[in-house]
Amino acid sequence: MEKEFPVAVLDASYFLSAILADFSDGKSEEAKAFIADLIGKNGQIVVPQLFWFEIGNVLVHAARPKKDGSPAKITRVQLAALERNIAALPIYTDPQPDAEIRLRIRDIALSEGLSYYDASYLELARRDSIVLKTWDEALQAAYDTK
Repeated sequence: MEKEFPVAVLDASYFLSAILADFSDGKSEEAKAFIADLIGKNGQIVVPQLFWFEIGNVLVHAARPKKDGSPAKITRVQLAALERNIAALPIYTDPQPDAEIRLRIRDIALSEGLSYYDASYLELARRDSIVLKTWDEALQAAYDTK
């Protein structure tokens, strides 16, 4: 059962598709619309701590020139603007998982055939009965079978 308050767990793939066109595989508009609707309803995005490392890694790589000498996908000025915009979003970061939550994540990863990383998003969504938004097919399938 989903909560009445508009809230959703967004994995990095879904979130990044809304903010970086090169990351979207053509799904950018759907993610942008969902996030805009959620925020427009005074909703909240909920993420595990891992989310910030995934987002940061992708943004750093996007701002770094390619090894072949071609330019970066975004400038450092664009990177700073993205980071400011992200910081302004209503994103709640779940606290460091305790031993019980880590065991649940492990069990989900093993039973659903997911990475531990992806299982952390699914555990959070299941724990709080929150909608999970992802472009990862295996993660989506595991969420749909809850």
